[in-house]
Amino acid sequence: MNRIARFTVAAILLGLPVILTAADFTLGAAQVWQKEYPFDANGSLWVENPNGAVEVIGADQNVISISAEKITRGLDEASVEEGREQTALYVAGDSRNRSVRTVVPSIRSGRWSSAVNYVLRVPRGATVKIDSGSADRIRVTNLTGGVSVRNINGPILLEGDSGPVSVDSVNGTIVYTPSGAPSADVKLSTINGHIQIYVEPEARFQWVAEALKGDLLTNLPMHGRLAGSGYRGVLNGGGPTLTTATAMGNVFLIRKGARITDARSVRALESGGPPAAALLSRDIYIPNVDGNFEYQTNIGNIRVPEVHGDARVETAAGEVHLGRIFGSATVRSGGGPLELGDIFGVISAYTKAGDILVQAARAGGEVSTDGGIIRVIYAGGTSRLHSGGGDIIVRQASGPIFADTRSGDVTINVDATLRTTAVNAKTNQGSIVLNVSPKFAADVDITILTSDPDAHTLRTDFPGLQVRRELAGNRTRVRATGKINGGGEKVELYAEEGVILFTANPARPVRLAQP
Repeated sequence: MNRIARFTVAAILLGLPVILTAADFTLGAAQVWQKEYPFDANGSLWVENPNGAVEVIGADQNVISISAEKITRGLDEASVEEGREQTALYVAGDSRNRSVRTVVPSIRSGRWSSAVNYVLRVPRGATVKIDSGSADRIRVTNLTGGVSVRNINGPILLEGDSGPVSVDSVNGTIVYTPSGAPSADVKLSTINGHIQIYVEPEARFQWVAEALKGDLLTNLPMHGRLAGSGYRGVLNGGGPTLTTATAMGNVFLIRKGARITDARSVRALESGGPPAAALLSRDIYIPNVDGNFEYQTNIGNIRVPEVHGDARVETAAGEVHLGRIFGSATVRSGGGPLELGDIFGVISAYTKAGDILVQAARAGGEVSTDGGIIRVIYAGGTSRLHSGGGDIIVRQASGPIFADTRSGDVTINVDATLRTTAVNAKTNQGSIVLNVSPKFAADVDITILTSDPDAHTLRTDFPGLQVRRELAGNRTRVRATGKINGGGEKVELYAEEGVILFTANPARPVRLAQP
């Protein structure tokens, strides 16, 4: 038994994650690694791969078979070698729950790039979750368990799957071809891509569809009606719900074996007229409002420059632009960017996919996006910021900040006039920068969890923190605690695979307009 095999077996027996680095691959045009692990018939698999293709195939077996191809490109041999060393594969878990992850530094040299292409064979009844950044392709076939996919770029192909499906993409086109008739609920969502669904003509289901800039097309005998910008229909008496949503693309519901060009717009089918893309996109402009303002639409871009009261806006998909709001602001979007101006009251803003910009949240509040960047120029009160996959940036914080992102960097500049305030920042794959005044006082608790303690470290301008390093599985936990300037409100920072910078270099103050 060679060194790699002995290490892998020992890690499995001890329940430790397996770390695969450049030395574990065979040499060639690409580095290739293959391995099998025990896996239950209805086990759960989580795959996280920031760059590269992922293919999961259901088969009659009681193991998970993993084939990984790591491709590294660089400007010279030294750059390629650095990329190979800093692109690591992790396999962890047991026969019931197994995870496969690709980890690269969030801050790295621009002289190299890497991608990992996976082919994984699993039992048909497995539940599979895939989280991808940029993928050449994601393909999942022949599974009866649940399938969940999140990605930013690249097509998603689902073929022969019969369990529940959930796909959430930013730029990817989704193609779904179930095995037989859909037998469980399916949710397919993309911002900039198309959705194509191929089903048997005798299938029974309900179709709930939305589009912003594109159209909804089918060649099946649907019975339904238009509902604003969307469509609600039934095929053969109904059954599981098939939900589709796209902001910029088209949705095609096609009979298996037919051509996509045979499909017609549901608007033409309902009205007898030609499809009208203009019906799908509406720009709604409402001038200055005296008093409270409330508006709700299925789809559309909303712009309101000023409200002398509270504002409440809801849209299923579209951009929202609010200017000066003298009261509170509540904004909900099913998909699209939010741009909010000077908000005097408490803010509550959420979009399913898109960036959020807030000029001033004078009383603080909550800002959340499932996938996008959050930028707050001024935060006056307690503010809670969450991104499912993007950076969080606060230009000036004059109150407590609680910020977390699943994958992205967090940057917070605390008002230089504040002696102390609470700060809690967390990223599961990124770095944190916290800038405060040299006289800032706090009780500090900082943690970095990393596979490369030499690259991912704490850097601070404040002396006196006690720094400890300890092994956490096959990673290193770096923790720094203590008081600065005598202590004060709690500052808690947590980053995985990233750097934490805690500096005494506050940004220039933000000037707010007078009421």
